[in-house]
Amino acid sequence: MDKVGLIAGYGKLPLIWAKKAHEHDLVVHAFPISEECSTVLNKHTSTIDNLSLTQLDTLINKLKEYEIEKIIMLGKVNKKYFYKMNNFDQRFIRLFKNTDNLEDHTLLKKIVEEFDKEGIEVLQQNLFLDDLLISNGLLNDVRPDDALLEDMKYAFKKAKQVANLDIGQTVLTKDKAVLAVEALEGTDQAIKRTGNLVNEGAVMAKVSKESHDFRFDIPTIGLDTVKNLTSIKAKGLVLESDKILLIDRERVIKLANEANLSIMSISLEEV
Repeated sequence: MDKVGLIAGYGKLPLIWAKKAHEHDLVVHAFPISEECSTVLNKHTSTIDNLSLTQLDTLINKLKEYEIEKIIMLGKVNKKYFYKMNNFDQRFIRLFKNTDNLEDHTLLKKIVEEFDKEGIEVLQQNLFLDDLLISNGLLNDVRPDDALLEDMKYAFKKAKQVANLDIGQTVLTKDKAVLAVEALEGTDQAIKRTGNLVNEGAVMAKVSKESHDFRFDIPTIGLDTVKNLTSIKAKGLVLESDKILLIDRERVIKLANEANLSIMSISLEEV
């Protein structure tokens, strides 16, 4: 594997991966999703072509032009663009019409299958990023008491149920009551909705679905999420071990410690 196409959404993850790929002597051809991507990739990539996933035929033809047989998809994509039909090419429209529903997993799986048909392998998103995967246990210095730990386990179980229904990866609770469920709007908006309901004390859980495909949509936590949690005076953040990427770990832990926010990583077997 000497060259890889990087389908880059917004956020820091595409840039982090591009740097690591460069260190492994890979030639990276970047395809920032034009509606979303704001990350500067030019220092670590050979070419940059701003294309949309909804321009699927153009994207595949460009990959073939560069003789790219392997790609990786990283970064967030705002799903609202899937509801705007004016930018879809014919290949994407056919894919769109042959899809039973518009859930994230369904759409992304269809896109991956389209690449497979063209002999283009979609790599797992944790390639070169295993050091960002969250291991089991307490992540910062704020140890939860028994009551908070029970609240965290409750939030974790609810989040697992929601994730397995393909609704979202995040649930916020307080006193074993669900306050907000992440859907199309994303984690940060779910946190803000929680802040409109309670003044403090919320717990957030983020997990993966049971049949999660690591080729797309690995759950990711970063500094912005923790900032939003501290802004609503949340008291707990529970994450699924070995299934979630943590970006800016040192800054996240420092901020959580200062805000008395406990961050735990647990597995399904522990709840």
